[in-house]
Amino acid sequence: MKNLSITEKIILIINYIAALWLAVAFVTPYLPSGFLPILSVNSLIFPFLVLINILFLIYWLIKLKKQLFISLLVLLLNYSNLKALYQWSGKHPIEPKGFSIMSYNVRLFNAYHWIKKKGINVDISNYLKDQFPDILVLQEFKTDKQTDFLQYPYKHIVLKGKKRKAGLAIYSKYKIINQGNLDFKDTYNNAIWADIIIKKDTLRIYNVHLQSYKIVKPENLVEQDKNKVRNKLQKVFKRQYQQAERLAAHTEKSPHPVVIAGDFNNTAFSAPYRILKANKIDAFVDAGEGFGFTWRYKWVPLRIDFILPDEKKMQVLQFETLNHFRYSDHYPIKALLKFREQ
Repeated sequence: MKNLSITEKIILIINYIAALWLAVAFVTPYLPSGFLPILSVNSLIFPFLVLINILFLIYWLIKLKKQLFISLLVLLLNYSNLKALYQWSGKHPIEPKGFSIMSYNVRLFNAYHWIKKKGINVDISNYLKDQFPDILVLQEFKTDKQTDFLQYPYKHIVLKGKKRKAGLAIYSKYKIINQGNLDFKDTYNNAIWADIIIKKDTLRIYNVHLQSYKIVKPENLVEQDKNKVRNKLQKVFKRQYQQAERLAAHTEKSPHPVVIAGDFNNTAFSAPYRILKANKIDAFVDAGEGFGFTWRYKWVPLRIDFILPDEKKMQVLQFETLNHFRYSDHYPIKALLKFREQ
């Protein structure tokens, strides 16, 4: 530090803090659920920590200072996480042969008019009819007189709640031969599953919606009691962890290849994602393109929706984040999959 100016020394101290924070974010998903749950917030701010360290790296590189290795080393440590953050180019098969799965949080078809436009429910219904994936999984689903999915001969729907019935839906072109519900307690969130015959193979598809935050708009967080927000976040992270463990245990008993799809309410840098991705492929990482953000609120973009097929039994041929329209606070994701040759 002897050859640094006072300004550079201040920048260096901030750089150390940012690098240490990113290093902590790297190990956070591997910590037990009861170990400082508030650290789990690192999973939500991971992209910003990466950006800050890249900026420090560029700064010291321009200055031709050896301090560039501080951020460089911690970014290399997070190499696997960086692949989950951004993909340079996706797969574009010339003659794709397989079956398609689409996952979409429809946000109750705009029942409470979050989007100030009439007919959003009809727009979503029509859009999904045009897409017509082989298997469609929907979160925050509700029955609506103006929406229909009659093009699908098979379905499995589980709704929860007393005043507001909402939940999860699985629609399929292929025959459903078995189905079930994990029924997370004391919450609208849930996970359901269906066994689907696809030609000569059988697939078990899980539709999951992990614990929601139910916190008001991000820009109003500063106006809330910090202790209440922190306690609420800790409870949410802990429940997400428990729900992910329960779901993972259920998938291990499946007699068929598994695909987990849905809204995790957390990122690829979190413990719930690490638990659910075990022995799975992240379809975005394998075949996606760009950042793949699936949830956006003004200045906060995150990838919190996933399609995770069995890595030994399945292949990802193609993946898309359908972010060219906005009928919900989420974007739909779609993957083209196939069974591996036995």
